[in-house]
Amino acid sequence: MAVHPQIQEDKWKSLRYFLGGIFLVLVLIEKSMGFDPKVSGNFFPKQGFRNIGKQAEKTKFAEPVDPFQSETFEDDLNWEEEVFNHSYPTNTKSTKQTKVIDETIPEITLPEDRFPGAGKRISAEPGYLPVYFLKFYGSGKNSQSQLVKLTREFPGGDPIVFLFQELTKGPTVTEKSKGVLSALTKKIRMEPNYRLENGILHISISEELSSGGSMEILKDRLDQITFTYVGNFGIQGVVLYSNGERIRTLGSDGMSLPDVLAKTQRKVILF
Repeated sequence: MAVHPQIQEDKWKSLRYFLGGIFLVLVLIEKSMGFDPKVSGNFFPKQGFRNIGKQAEKTKFAEPVDPFQSETFEDDLNWEEEVFNHSYPTNTKSTKQTKVIDETIPEITLPEDRFPGAGKRISAEPGYLPVYFLKFYGSGKNSQSQLVKLTREFPGGDPIVFLFQELTKGPTVTEKSKGVLSALTKKIRMEPNYRLENGILHISISEELSSGGSMEILKDRLDQITFTYVGNFGIQGVVLYSNGERIRTLGSDGMSLPDVLAKTQRKVILF
């Protein structure tokens, strides 16, 4: 059976189109895979077939290094933690130098802060001397301490030491029954040596003056001492010392003291 010439021609056209398409695909594959037939004359790639995932790295310009991408960055961080935690020993030589410098700085007490030493003792005739204690008025949060003026029979002799002893003895049994008390305890002692000069009484008191009380109690102690002394025997002010140095602050909160203690504007009750 003879094939029609038109059908035969159509088959050849289709075959040519098919072969042309295959050739075009091969050319595109050739270019994408790096074949260089014009130079080498074959269809093998100029540098051989590339292995996907292991392609040769292109040359790169130098770039800043990210410290967190380095293999040792965790070690660097550990080192910083040890430094902040002071895990490394300090330089022994530097420590010794600091110690020597500290030892060369003496503790200096200014002349005006040193106890001036014992002066001439005061002597007075027997009689009655005023002393000041405390009494609380009000109740609850409204309760406040008030100074109470009392008298003590003085046998004669040195009134400075006598008055301080009476303050630390506290009120009598009868006075206590009426609510009178003292912020100065028996543990607080006064040194027997004192100096009265230019109207200022310099006395040295034990460290217990500054302990065992709130700021209000500390103020009450100072007022008891000041009101008891100032106005008697020519005393115009009081300066307190402890361990040979002037007391500048009292209590754990560091309540400041004036240079010279004087009577405050405080109500006094005659008892």
